[in-house]
Amino acid sequence: MDNIIAYLKEKYSPLSIIVYGSYADGTNGPFSDFDALVISSCRGQSHDTSFVDGVQLDVFIYPTDCFDGKFDCKDFVQLSDGKIIMDTDGKGSSLQHCVSKYLESLPPKSYSDIRADIDWCLKMCQRVKRGDTEGMFRWHWLLTDSLEIFCNAVQHPYMGPKKALKWMEKEHPAAFALYDKALRESDTESLDAWVGCIKNLNIKN
Repeated sequence: MDNIIAYLKEKYSPLSIIVYGSYADGTNGPFSDFDALVISSCRGQSHDTSFVDGVQLDVFIYPTDCFDGKFDCKDFVQLSDGKIIMDTDGKGSSLQHCVSKYLESLPPKSYSDIRADIDWCLKMCQRVKRGDTEGMFRWHWLLTDSLEIFCNAVQHPYMGPKKALKWMEKEHPAAFALYDKALRESDTESLDAWVGCIKNLNIKN
């Protein structure tokens, strides 16, 4: 990571570097990429996917004026628990603070919206059983979207699959086991069990 930071400093003359993802929380492995946001006063907006010491970068560079006025915090939610490596003018910490406030202010989904999402899961589960190409597409669609639907149903903010799965494994191990099996097993019984788990959640009105 030191070599990557040195590379970013040399190439972008950053005012702020915020690392997020696996390199921020220490879970990085041999196949992890390096996620970061750089704020620079001398560079335009860009995306760096270079390799440094065999690690692929996934670094987004923003000029300082991107954060001088109004900006959409939902585009930067991944920074909420990021690690600030450098922040010479405070823009990085200010951005992270704005993102945290944005997440805290998000209203939970309504009971009716959650029930509508669950009904959608049940409908999709039936269409999957046709076994045709469209049905298989809906199978993958259902497995993808149902993770966020589960989070909404238990009033937990959805922060992407990696964080959601880690949280679910810890806080809802039975549900995690059903979801994991539905992902791994190509059978409708596993899918039915996972969707049934969502259907039977005690949704707060």
